[in-house]
Amino acid sequence: MNTPTDAQPSAPAPAAAKSRKGPTRSEVSKSAILEAAREEMAENGWRGFSVDSVAKRASASKQTIYRWWPSIGAMCVDAALALIPDAPEGGRDPQERITALIIPLEAAARTGQGHAVLRVALLAAADDKEAGEVWRAWVGRDIRQPLRMLLAELAAKRVIRRDFELDDVIEQLLGPIFHRLTIMRAPVKEGFCADQSAAFLRTYGAF
Repeated sequence: MNTPTDAQPSAPAPAAAKSRKGPTRSEVSKSAILEAAREEMAENGWRGFSVDSVAKRASASKQTIYRWWPSIGAMCVDAALALIPDAPEGGRDPQERITALIIPLEAAARTGQGHAVLRVALLAAADDKEAGEVWRAWVGRDIRQPLRMLLAELAAKRVIRRDFELDDVIEQLLGPIFHRLTIMRAPVKEGFCADQSAAFLRTYGAF
C-alpha cells in the first residue's frame, strides 16, 4: 500500500515534435512537373506539347497534373513564369525605373532555353482561356500595377505627358519582345528592354 510519502512514478515527457524543414512531397512533385514541362516546351513547342511526356519525365501521373492545373496551357504558363526573376531596384533615373519593371522578361528569355519556353507560354496564353487568365494576372500584378504608379509619379513631376493610355504604354513596352519571341523566333539581345523604355520616353517625354 502506498503512503502519501511514497514517490509516484513520473510519466515520460512527451517527445518534442520535430519541425519539418524543406519542401513537402507535393512541392517536390510540382517542381518536377514544371521542370519537365519546360523541357517539353523547349523541345516540342506548343503544338507538339505532350502531357504524357511531361508525366513520364516527372514520374508523375496525369491525374496529378490535371488536379493541380485547370488546363495544360495554364501549366505551361506557370512553368514559364517560374523562370522570370523578381524586378530589380530601378534607382532614380526614369528610364532605369521603367526598364526594371520589364527587364525580368529579358532576363528569362536570355537564360538557357527561356526564349523557347516563353514562346510556348505566349502561344498557350493566346490559345487557351485558363492560360490567358494566368498570364494576364501576372502582367497585371507584376507590370501593370507598378507601372501605373510609376507613370503617375513621372507625370506629376512633368517627366512625361499626362495624356498616356496605360494599356497603350504596356503594348509599346512589351509588344516588341513578344513579337521577337513568337513571330521572329529570334534571340533577345542584351539591353532590349532598356531600348523600349528609352523609346517610350522619347514618345511621351514632356516638352
